[in-house]
Amino acid sequence: MTKSESEIWRSLQELPGVEVSTFGKVRTLDKVTSSEKYTRFTKGHVLKQCDNGHGYLQVGIQIDKKRTMKYVHRLVAQAFIQNPDSLPEINHKDCNRSNNDVSNLEWVTHEENNQYRDKYGMSYKEYAKKNPVYAVNLDTLEVYRFESQIEASRELVVNQGNINNVIKGKQKQTGGYWFTSADSNTYDLTSHKH
Repeated sequence: MTKSESEIWRSLQELPGVEVSTFGKVRTLDKVTSSEKYTRFTKGHVLKQCDNGHGYLQVGIQIDKKRTMKYVHRLVAQAFIQNPDSLPEINHKDCNRSNNDVSNLEWVTHEENNQYRDKYGMSYKEYAKKNPVYAVNLDTLEVYRFESQIEASRELVVNQGNINNVIKGKQKQTGGYWFTSADSNTYDLTSHKH
C-alpha cells in the first residue's frame, strides 16, 4: 500500500489540542496554561504509539485531566475519510493493522470487515512471514524463490506491501518483478509484461 503523497494534519473537534496526520501520526499542539501565579508553556509533540496486543496502534491522550487510549486508525479515518453512511468499522486494506496511512483505511460494515479478513486469511504480517513466494524478473524472465514476502522484499529491495498487492492481483508488477505465492498454480507471465 503506497503512502499518501504529502503529509497533511487535521484537528478533531472532540479532541481539542490534538492533530492527526494522513501518515497515521498523532500530535499535541503547543499550549499555554495561565493562572494567577504562573503561565506555563507546553511544547506540542508527536505522541508515542503502542500496540494493543493485537496489532492495532493506540495513543494516550489527556482528556479532562484523564489519560484515555485512542485507536490511531479510528482517529485518522474520522479526520480524513468521509463516512456518509455512518459505517461502524475501519478496514486496513493491506491487512496490516499498524499501517494507518489514510490510503490504507476505509469505512466498512462489520460484515464487510469479516468478509475481507476471511478472504485474505491471516493478518498481512503473518501471511508475509509464512508463505514462500516466486519472483519473476520481467526483463530476463529469471525465476527466484523466497521463503517469505519479507525475504523477497529485503533481497530485491522492493516494497513488501506492493509484493502483496501483486500476489493479490491488485498490481501487475512492482520493481520490475511479478510475484506469485509458491502454492499458487498460476504462472502465466504474458499479462504481466510492462
